[in-house]
Amino acid sequence: MSCLAIFAQAQQRTVTGTVMDEQGAPLAGVSYLLKGTTTGGLTSENGTFSVAVSGANPVLEFTGVGFVNQTINVAAQTTLNIVMVRGDNQMETVVVTALGIRRRQKELGYSTSSVKPEEIARTNTINVVNALQGKVAGVNINAIGTSGVTSSSSITIRGAKSLDKNNSPIFVIDGIVMENNITDTYGGKDWGSQLKNLNPDDYESINILKGAAATALYGSRGANGAIVITSKSGHSRKGLGVELSQTYQVQKIYAPHIELQNTYGSGSPHNGFEGGFRADGNIQNNTTNSFGPAMDGSMQDQNDLGGRKTPYVAHPDNWRALYQNGNYLNTNVAINGGSEKAVFRLSYSRTDNVGVLKNNKFTRDAVSFKTNGQISKIFSVDFGLNYTRSKAKNAYDQGFYREGQNLALMTTYYMPRSFDLANFYKNYRDSVTNAIKSQPIYGTIANFLHRMDYYDETRNEESVLTNLQLRAQIAPGIAASAKANYNIYNVQGRRTEYGGGPYLSGGGYYGISGSRNGNYNFLFLLDMNKSLMKDDLEVNFKIANEVYGNSKNESWGKGTNGGLIVPGLFAFANSVNPIFPTFNYTKPNYQVIGLSGILNLAWKNQLFLELTGRNDWNSSLIYPDWIQGGQSNWSVFYPSANLSWVFTDTYRDGLPDAISFGKLRASISRVGMGTGAYATSQGAGGFSQGGTFDQNRGSIITANPNIGTLPNLNLKPEIQQSIELGTDLRFLRDRIGLDFTYYKTNTFNQILSVGSVIEAGATSRRINAGNIQNQGIELQLDADPIRTSDLRWTVSVNYTRNRGKIIKLHPDVKEWQLMGSADAGPEIWAYENGPFGVITSGYNNAYASAPALFKNESDPNDPRNGKRIIDYTGPYGSPNAAYTYAYLTEADMGIKERKTLGKIEADFVGGINSSLYYKGFDLYVQADGRFGGQFFSHSYKYAMSRGSLEETLYGRDQAHGGIARVNYKGETVYDGIMIDAVFADDATAPSKADPSKPVDVGGKTYKEAVESGLINPMMGKTYYWWNFGWGANVQDPIMNNSWAIMREMTLGYKIPASILSKVKMDYARIAFSVRNPFYIYNGLKAKLNPESIQSTNPLTPYEYGGVPYSRNFAVTLNIKF
Repeated sequence: MSCLAIFAQAQQRTVTGTVMDEQGAPLAGVSYLLKGTTTGGLTSENGTFSVAVSGANPVLEFTGVGFVNQTINVAAQTTLNIVMVRGDNQMETVVVTALGIRRRQKELGYSTSSVKPEEIARTNTINVVNALQGKVAGVNINAIGTSGVTSSSSITIRGAKSLDKNNSPIFVIDGIVMENNITDTYGGKDWGSQLKNLNPDDYESINILKGAAATALYGSRGANGAIVITSKSGHSRKGLGVELSQTYQVQKIYAPHIELQNTYGSGSPHNGFEGGFRADGNIQNNTTNSFGPAMDGSMQDQNDLGGRKTPYVAHPDNWRALYQNGNYLNTNVAINGGSEKAVFRLSYSRTDNVGVLKNNKFTRDAVSFKTNGQISKIFSVDFGLNYTRSKAKNAYDQGFYREGQNLALMTTYYMPRSFDLANFYKNYRDSVTNAIKSQPIYGTIANFLHRMDYYDETRNEESVLTNLQLRAQIAPGIAASAKANYNIYNVQGRRTEYGGGPYLSGGGYYGISGSRNGNYNFLFLLDMNKSLMKDDLEVNFKIANEVYGNSKNESWGKGTNGGLIVPGLFAFANSVNPIFPTFNYTKPNYQVIGLSGILNLAWKNQLFLELTGRNDWNSSLIYPDWIQGGQSNWSVFYPSANLSWVFTDTYRDGLPDAISFGKLRASISRVGMGTGAYATSQGAGGFSQGGTFDQNRGSIITANPNIGTLPNLNLKPEIQQSIELGTDLRFLRDRIGLDFTYYKTNTFNQILSVGSVIEAGATSRRINAGNIQNQGIELQLDADPIRTSDLRWTVSVNYTRNRGKIIKLHPDVKEWQLMGSADAGPEIWAYENGPFGVITSGYNNAYASAPALFKNESDPNDPRNGKRIIDYTGPYGSPNAAYTYAYLTEADMGIKERKTLGKIEADFVGGINSSLYYKGFDLYVQADGRFGGQFFSHSYKYAMSRGSLEETLYGRDQAHGGIARVNYKGETVYDGIMIDAVFADDATAPSKADPSKPVDVGGKTYKEAVESGLINPMMGKTYYWWNFGWGANVQDPIMNNSWAIMREMTLGYKIPASILSKVKMDYARIAFSVRNPFYIYNGLKAKLNPESIQSTNPLTPYEYGGVPYSRNFAVTLNIKF
């Protein structure tokens, strides 16, 4: 009988209702939580909710920002109408934490942030990462807009922590863990990650878990943080609820990615006429440079394939011929409904996105179904399914490359400012045969245009996310759940190419490729809750058992060989040569088993302690039985503790009335990571005798492992330790809020592959190394300056400062190269006791060197100290002398030294968000920015060397600061340039009196040599040509990465309920928005577009052809009935 009583008390029922304000308007986004459990959610747009309760006296808690909390004793009721009164809410909003556990904000001893789903949806971006920009403290996002509509972004939370692994957080969608893995992320096509297949209209909440204490329950996957997304559920109601949203957006380009000049046209500085008109009065039209004479409107042959003479004038917008305005159309329809026993929600979304790049498109069809309900008095079930099919077309390589051709450099490097690209585009092909016309000068542009028009690559993706959860209310205070989810991600690609010869012959290609991936996750959770000591002490204990891994990983490819026999016939049988398909299949290659315990103690609802412990058994650290001596450090324990004290509840009567809420929090935690699958067995497959190595006149026989990696029989997991201190303060009845966090994270035992000594006969070996530290502060200031029944204004400011440092690497490794020299650019290194990522010149690399600086060893006060050293490049006899910077050599720096030129980490990042509500109107404005840190611009470097930039006007005529010099005709002209540099002690240069004879200029500054009449100044155009081209210095193209942008402006209007009731609608809102309307501040050289970084790797500070400036104008309509 006692058992029957227990089960009777445990019988579940569903309670539904509506949450309203004091005027009777429904409130969306109000948190509701069944006290003593993790069961809860957020109210719908109509203010409705539905929750399963059990026991004789269930209690529901309702919390909303700006409202007094409501605690309701449900008793036997099944329908509730809740009225929220404006006032203090003491930070009791419910948030979703690790493993989907719901907790009140005030209980957490670590920092989290939430973003409203409508803030994500209104950005109208394919990638959810882009939508988070500037909204959250502690999160740093680098937008990569240079690959079209599928462009990805790099995201890090509290700094990069790994030297050679993914530094991105995980994304958790209804318990399904997804990683922000990008395909071909450096110098390759950016097709985006699986995240682009998610539908933002389905989001109910987005919570960012920043520190290790917040993510410890995710084990090794949570080391870089987690972004937890919960999708919308249905609500019980009479009939069906229908939601419809429609967004149309236009992306308008308005400026090139870098500031171009429009004064000088086609010509080279060394054409015999110093870049001026030739003796016949014509321009030099067989060059890609813009070092010719000033454009004067004279009729000239522009070499644009038009077979005509046209006015020699600037074409300021010639770059536009390669672009178009983009557009975005998204339609979302959802229905929901149900009874007290079961509810459901079904949605369909269609997205069509056309990019600013020609033939760059993306379409997505997404279906989502979610249901939950009671299947008995004890058991309830949740089921969710998301199915998406997407098609991307012609993703451009990062940096706007397309099959090896850089689109931005077409406008800055290969095209004079007098060149009519639009006309060239019309005429670059033969009108009869369609073949590319022979064009020795602008052939690069012609080849690129051919690739844009006649190369097609598509990528079809299929994404299936499914989850099933069974919950049981075993007894009052005891609940259990079992959840299983599976993620299927399939990709199929198709590529076709036409030849460039007559009738599209000559070459051609047809190929297909694909991959299939599957990942699973099982989670069992036992939840026990008990009140003790007259309800002063609440005790909650959970046990979680999780198993996850992959079940499928295979890829294949097949393509024609040697071209196509019949042009335009895309079939494998049409291949000139035999084809060789590829197929790669990897068996399920990893599995992790995790067992967790979570203890939560709450004393008088004001002091909260959470203790967690998780042990992972990671298969990637297991050594096979056939490997002798393998240690198998596969069992790793991750403990954490966090404490939260709401001191305003403890000392309510002793505090000033101005303090409405105050909380102190602290946490300490430890998490770890494994390594790649089968890494422990690499190099352990035996050795064979290699060659001999001559060392000190003796021969050493080398042993060659069957794989070129030496085995490490004692690989240990990477370990991350973190501490966090913070406070939440609210003043003046929640009118002002301050959230401050200090954190320090150290990551040990990085699993790295390093070079091996030659005697070992192997190329690399795996080691555990490193202590990488990230410490910083996060600050969020919230203000509610105006709060009346009709008018409300809220402002939020966030600030993040992180400092990454390499505390230690390894006894044998004192430096680590993060990125190599890309196309004669600088290198990126990490040094012991240095910042995480410094930009350096390279030793043993003449093309990545920094200018040498003068130093008087005997006189530290010599005004020449620190100036660059210049050399004369010769030959003697020409009045157009060329002087170039001297560069640091291996002898100057020493074999193990490089010159540090900058750092990649920002000094700080931040954002400002403002919302104004007046009756039915709402206005949202967001600005964000980054300040400090540097990056390297190839576009700037090469555009300077070709005379394309506005900056190259300096020194080219008197109006732009040119100084007097004698030209090749013996005339005095004003196109010389003054350089702040000094000649080496033994330097000579051509004499101004007789350029065929040298004159001693040793130790003199360039200015002294010019003003004393010893030398003829160098032409400005010659200076730019010699000192910025390929192989020239890498210091000047490095620039401060500081900028601030007006990110978003949205004006919306919600139609009054009195009007909607006449047409039987529940909700209607129309909004107009503009994204990226303008930059508030741009500290980059040549007005370079700041969001043009080449790679999604956060450690890559390279720009190589950026996206034009553009603005997105959108209109959105939301209707519910």
